Amino acid sequence: MQTIRGDVPSYEQKIAELQASEGPHYILFTADDDPSTGLPWCPDCVKAVPPIQEVAAQHRGTLLELSVGPRSAWKGNAEHPFRTAPQLKVGGVPTLLAWGTAGATKRLCGEFDHCASPEEVRSLLVSTKFFS
Repeated sequence: MQTIRGDVPSYEQKIAELQASEGPHYILFTADDDPSTGLPWCPDCVKAVPPIQEVAAQHRGTLLELSVGPRSAWKGNAEHPFRTAPQLKVGGVPTLLAWGTAGATKRLCGEFDHCASPEEVRSLLVSTKFFS
């Protein structure tokens, strides 16, 4: 699977790039790395993003990874562009979307909160046939 990376300022351009790329298309919303740790500020992203990337790599298509920014830009910000964009409506991170011509066709978000380990994240992706 090909991977494209973007952020808040570039997301519309990156979605256009995604749509012009080989399908199927997916979008993964994640957190910026915390400069003090080098890891995402979101603990669920620390746990879930690597296995999502691993499982995605086993499938064809294109994955767009979009960072919501630093914790201060995301937490408590009801006006964050990824929360307010009608085609996105991201409520938390990580969020994984299957992306069609009209927007999201499948969504996983809160399900990652219930995964206690990377193995459970892999199992969730396989059991839901998310990348199929």
